[in-house]
Amino acid sequence: MSLFEEHETTAHIEIVRELAHSQQIVRVFEFMLERLGLSQSSLTAAFAGIGPGSFTGIRIGLTFVNTLSQILSIPIAGVSSLDLLAFGPDGWYNSVVTFLRSRKNEVYTAFYDKGIRKTDIVSLPSEKFPSFLEKHSPEFVVAPEDDFRDLGKLQVPPEKAIHTFPSSRSLYHVVRERGPKPQNEYLKPLYIRGI
Repeated sequence: MSLFEEHETTAHIEIVRELAHSQQIVRVFEFMLERLGLSQSSLTAAFAGIGPGSFTGIRIGLTFVNTLSQILSIPIAGVSSLDLLAFGPDGWYNSVVTFLRSRKNEVYTAFYDKGIRKTDIVSLPSEKFPSFLEKHSPEFVVAPEDDFRDLGKLQVPPEKAIHTFPSSRSLYHVVRERGPKPQNEYLKPLYIRGI
């Protein structure tokens, strides 16, 4: 969870366990506001990851943001987890494939060039993912370290592999630079069908 003020991250807390996420999200939110001396009425917009990813974690985050929007009458926007991975610590990667493993022996993936998604977000069988990488020949491949390890035979040179996870620190920047524009509409999870 991150709070932004004047385009900069003011506060950031990562909730790393789904159970703690569901039990603590409201308390963490209130703690952050209190520590910064802010009230809920000072919020002007809210953002959430819409997936793909942990079904439970995404549902909890979306429920929280949708509720904030209704209670505070603020606009909200959702961003794909893969879009968040394409935005690095210093901005958009020049050429990157981002991916996340699913529990069905599939890979959610997309190819980006300078922050523009050049392919649809797709779900591929794990054995077809190396062909996707070869076709797009990205400068970098970004995913959580466990997802790289779970694919086993994936041949990505160490200097091209970036191990990270989708982070709320990127949400504001991705929305500001690439959209979507915050609106007063209910956010739904992003469902991806296999091809």
